[in-house]
Amino acid sequence: MVFLVMLAWQTFNALFVIRAVSKYLVEMVPEYELCRHLDFQAERRVGNGPVDSREDNTPSQETSPSPLASPATPEVLEAPVSPKLAGTESRVEMLIDALIGLIIDVPVTDNTYYLHLECINTMLVLMSVYMFAGVHGQTRLVDTSLIYRTLFQGRYGMHAPLLVKTLLNNLSSMLAAPPSMFGAHAGGGSLLINLASGLWNMITFNSTARQTIYTNPPLDRQELQERVKKEHPVANQSCLLLLTLANHCMNDDNLYRNALLCCEDTAETSAPTPQRESNGGSQVTPPRIDMAALQIVPILQVLYNAPENNNHHIYMSLIVLLILTEDDALIKNVHLIMLKNLTWYTERAISEISLGGLMVLVVLRALHYNMVRVRDKYLHTNCLAAIANMSCEFRNLHPYVAQRLISLFETLTKRRARLCSEIEGGDINNLELPHITEEKTEEIMDHISVLDEVLRMLLEIINSCVSHQLASNSNVVYALLHKRHLFTQHTHHPVAQNIDMVIGYFSTRLQRVQEGAGGDLGVNEVLQCIKKGAEQWSSDRLKKFPDLKFRYVEEERPEEFFTPYVWSLVNSCGGVYWASEGGARALGDLLAC
Repeated sequence: MVFLVMLAWQTFNALFVIRAVSKYLVEMVPEYELCRHLDFQAERRVGNGPVDSREDNTPSQETSPSPLASPATPEVLEAPVSPKLAGTESRVEMLIDALIGLIIDVPVTDNTYYLHLECINTMLVLMSVYMFAGVHGQTRLVDTSLIYRTLFQGRYGMHAPLLVKTLLNNLSSMLAAPPSMFGAHAGGGSLLINLASGLWNMITFNSTARQTIYTNPPLDRQELQERVKKEHPVANQSCLLLLTLANHCMNDDNLYRNALLCCEDTAETSAPTPQRESNGGSQVTPPRIDMAALQIVPILQVLYNAPENNNHHIYMSLIVLLILTEDDALIKNVHLIMLKNLTWYTERAISEISLGGLMVLVVLRALHYNMVRVRDKYLHTNCLAAIANMSCEFRNLHPYVAQRLISLFETLTKRRARLCSEIEGGDINNLELPHITEEKTEEIMDHISVLDEVLRMLLEIINSCVSHQLASNSNVVYALLHKRHLFTQHTHHPVAQNIDMVIGYFSTRLQRVQEGAGGDLGVNEVLQCIKKGAEQWSSDRLKKFPDLKFRYVEEERPEEFFTPYVWSLVNSCGGVYWASEGGARALGDLLAC
């Protein structure tokens, strides 16, 4: 055991030196110079004798030792040469092969944790030649790079499924970093004593459970990012290496990407597992913390703070959210997960809200911000697609969420009416539009066209909600009744007829109840009336429309967007630090492409 720990330590030290030197070369010289340095074959010494400058395995031309030589002179033996060095394989390929082998074959334990971390970091450093290619004047690096050819076209691609599986296991297990490296205590002392102490703890199973983000969930996105980077570095770096492998050469030949897309979730991650106690009884082990909340809430925080984030971050968050809403099981379950005390949502104090309701609320806010300030068609299209995918499973939406949905429809309706009136006879130069052009009328007409598209989608979302989940959304019906006059302006839309029928049905019931009560009804009384009416409502009265289902479709060359963003994440969230000026310049050139 002590020998294995020492071996892991020595391997770690060797990799640390290789990574440090490689990182310096990546920043300073082009990739071919890096490979030339790594492939350099140092002169070998023979025993304690002079330097042997012969090439590889060339037989010696020296004469055999004289029989008269002194018997005290020992026989000089050559140092053994690795079989790989005698072949045609470069040292760069050998290094990548060794790194992949260590990551896959060596289990992650306290004694090998930092060895794994160093292997992954070295892989990221080697792949970072892409980030610095622009600095060194290289173009189309992926097509000519020895490192990328080795990873994506060489025989090491056969290890792609196992490597992806290992990295995913590292990410999902979220193993906490051991408090010290290779069992050595931070306080110093004898190495042998520390190793013996660590061995004794393993033999006696005297290990203390470490806190993880599963056992002690973070409060917000910032804390999650900091804790994963500090407390779970192998998981953090595994995630970044997965992203870099999957987002280069994004075609059918990328075996890493194909392996990642073929992964499937298993029931074991969420279902309770019955276990038998030692005394013969049975107990149920509670499932792990719901991964949906852990994954989705940080994305929502990015969208909520859209003005403070760059476009790449916002786009990626929307893409991930849209892909998540394609999962039928997820859009059902998010309404069963209740969240409390959301300190980062400052517009209104909300003591409790479902994750599904929060998703709708934040995306509506991002949509409203985009329509008023930015007007990026890509953003509002993806926002609407995400809400539309969820609309058929809206359940028990919070009153504030229902209010925001209808109030957004009202705001955009009024804005469209204002633009139309300005074109018909007003002064269009007084309008506040983000892009000043000579053809201002044409710009206004384009904006009206976008508003028409958004209003139509909002009508379809509301119709999908009342058609599929009317009984579970009394607050949505209440908001519709409160703003019923809005929908008389949109009767030309086919779906608006369904909404008008729902409003008419509940308006009639409320009028009868109000007449019977002999006065105005309070909010609780109105909601009670709506709930009773919903029990007697039949959706067969409504006209049937196709379900709203949207899927994310990649652009023709997705790596032009994704790859620079992935390297910006490696630069900002990873544990590898490049020289400030060189890294900033390389990343700036990459994102500007």
